[in-house]
Parts: sequence; C-alpha cells; structure tokens
Amino acid sequence: MSSLAIHLPDDLKAFVDRSVQSGAYADTDAFFASVLSTFKEQIETPLTTSEETSLSLLREDINIATRQIDQGQGITDFDWDAFLDERHRHFALNNHP
Repeated sequence: MSSLAIHLPDDLKAFVDRSVQSGAYADTDAFFASVLSTFKEQIETPLTTSEETSLSLLREDINIATRQIDQGQGITDFDWDAFLDERHRHFALNNHP
C-alpha cells in the first residue's frame, strides 16, 4: 500500500476528525480510502439511459431559466423566508404522527 500526504483547510480536517471520532471509520486512512473509492466508482460508472435523459432535461431547463433571467424575465420579488415557512408548516402538518 502506498502513502500520500495531503494538506487540508481547517474545516475539512475537522470534518475528517469528526467522521473518524464518530466510529464510522477506523482511522483517517480508512476515511480517505472510503471517500476516494466512492468517488472513483461514481466517476467510472456510466449513467443509465434514464439518468442521461434526466440530466439532459435538467440542463435544458437550466439553460431556459438562465436565458429568461438574462432577458429580465426572472422573478424579482420572491420571498424565500415566506416560502420556506409555508413549506415547513406543510411538512409539519402532513408528517406529524
């Protein structure tokens, strides 16, 4: 097995430390081996036809929205706080035991 030295920003180092301390990983080597293995699998596993179609449609929607915003057709008075409050109320009402 090879070794590799890396330098991390403090917040990422703290995340790694918390992940190991939680017991999810035996040590930092196990953490990075798991993370890199997952990343490698994601990169090397081709998308299914359905995923490719969904991704293509999503990109098309994003392009349309970007053009609309560039043309001044975006929503300018949207109240995110009110929207999120309403969604939280809806979720609480429909998911209460």
